[in-house]
Amino acid sequence: MTSRKQTKNRLGMWLPSVAIVVVSWLIFWMAQGFPTVCNLVNPCPSRDVRVAPALLYGGLMLVPLIAVILMSLVRSPVGWLVRLSYVALVVLAVVGYAIINFSGGFGVDAPFLAGLLAICGTAVSAYRGIAALRRETSAEPLSSPK
Repeated sequence: MTSRKQTKNRLGMWLPSVAIVVVSWLIFWMAQGFPTVCNLVNPCPSRDVRVAPALLYGGLMLVPLIAVILMSLVRSPVGWLVRLSYVALVVLAVVGYAIINFSGGFGVDAPFLAGLLAICGTAVSAYRGIAALRRETSAEPLSSPK
């Protein structure tokens, strides 16, 4: 049976990844309504031009999320896979946010900066998940007594 400390570490390992995905999806959804500034020569694209990148990057974020959740369920998680998954989540969030904003014109205002701050804040959440992985792997004994 798992101990209370081990269960807490397991929750601390996968809960930040879920938080990253949920915050990113909310920011992607919020970015759909950002006002844009267009060139005088070219007309502004339609408002639904930002939907495809949001769906693409939001869907791609499910792969590393599932990897982190599955690694939290196994007895001894593969550390490099969890770390790589967290890095992929943060990169997909930041790159997806940039592509969503640049696809339909670009304008810097308060909601854009708030979204950028929140997306960059996902790195803090990823650090918490990686720290929980470190606690989990350091708590395990190196050799089993026989």
